[in-house]
Amino acid sequence: MIKEKIFFLKYELIKPGSSQYYGQLMHDQYLSLDEIEMLNWNRTRSLVQYAFEHVPYYRKRYTEIGCTPQDIRNPDDFCRLPVLTRQDLMNNFDDLLSDEASLKDVRLSTTGGSTGTPAKVYHPKKETRAAHGWRMLNWWNISPADDWASVWRDVNKTYKSKFLHFLQWFPTKHILLNATSFTEQDIKNFLKKFIKVRPKLLHGYVGTIDFLADYIIEHGIQIPPPKAIWLTSAPITTVQRKKVEAAFHAPVYDQYGCCEIYWLAAECPMRNGLHMFYDTKRFEFLDENNLPVSNGCYGNIVLTELQNHLFPLIRYAVGDCGRRLTHNCPCGCNLPLMDSVKGRVSDTFILPSHARLNGLTTIFDNCPEAVRQFQLHQQSDASIVIRVVPNNDYPDLDNTLEKVRTAMEMAVRHEVPVTITKVSNIPFLKGKLKFVISDYKG
Repeated sequence: MIKEKIFFLKYELIKPGSSQYYGQLMHDQYLSLDEIEMLNWNRTRSLVQYAFEHVPYYRKRYTEIGCTPQDIRNPDDFCRLPVLTRQDLMNNFDDLLSDEASLKDVRLSTTGGSTGTPAKVYHPKKETRAAHGWRMLNWWNISPADDWASVWRDVNKTYKSKFLHFLQWFPTKHILLNATSFTEQDIKNFLKKFIKVRPKLLHGYVGTIDFLADYIIEHGIQIPPPKAIWLTSAPITTVQRKKVEAAFHAPVYDQYGCCEIYWLAAECPMRNGLHMFYDTKRFEFLDENNLPVSNGCYGNIVLTELQNHLFPLIRYAVGDCGRRLTHNCPCGCNLPLMDSVKGRVSDTFILPSHARLNGLTTIFDNCPEAVRQFQLHQQSDASIVIRVVPNNDYPDLDNTLEKVRTAMEMAVRHEVPVTITKVSNIPFLKGKLKFVISDYKG
């Protein structure tokens, strides 16, 4: 395919070795589970050794606990190392940069700050970060040279930025809708381009793609189906998955990543869970005491980026909740599986009895067509309001909503009142819909 050859040739000129790195990633996913685990562990030990020798923060922290790289002989020893919190990252930013790194070697990236504590990290400029995405697209039978449509923030507005965007994506066509601010005319223009270009991939925030699906369904617009719909930046509910697939007549795939550590996990066409990019990242699922939970049990997600030696994030607590799955995927890729992220650790309701309520985004899984959107809000007095944008065509809607309310009331053990409120829309911030909000301080 000429277009694909041009794409990879251009990338090779910009980042020499990118094609080789992509080939290595494609190879490593088919290693046996034991081989992948050994590859991960060898890279983990190498990173710890490097961080101790070249990164002031880790040298100081590990010395304080009386630990040297030679003490880290197995994964149990690795668990002795301190967890890096977002606050640690913010307070020790300069000391996390390797003494071998120059600011010319790294690129600054900042988080969106949706948790209330924005942070910044450095990524190596020479890293071919996109190669992980190319591997994911390959799972969906999509070439990185295929045309895309994205619903994303920071859409190019100036002539210069548009030209640079063209050069970056050439020979691929990449149509954009600004997720942070758009009008109905913007939607119409985007869909007009979509119908003309017929992109193989639709990519974007869960919240805004969900909103776009509502618009398409309500206006009866016929869209040429892409091969795949790639949703990211928030957990996908069953409600949203069914709606988006109905609007675009294409499969929805979940992908997990964060600004601090890109390309963490993604679904393959089997959709048996998300394949963790375990050849380049180490995943841990820990309890509140930072001890490992059993496979299949939910825990706080703690990550180690094995490829970034210039600004290492070792045992970094991202603030998400998830679990490693116990089964393997028959697709042929042997990268281990995790479940869809349950949400932020902070996306938890604490009851007056101090009991914690998790897994709140699944409340409509038994009746996903009953609502178009929903949001759970724990008020400052601990009471819970469930806001829904109802599907008024759903049979016996009010009775279904009452069953959901009753189920939630039972889940909170009748400690606090639960009400359902119908609304016309639920606002989202920067393309992201906040499913769970709590103002209760406990």
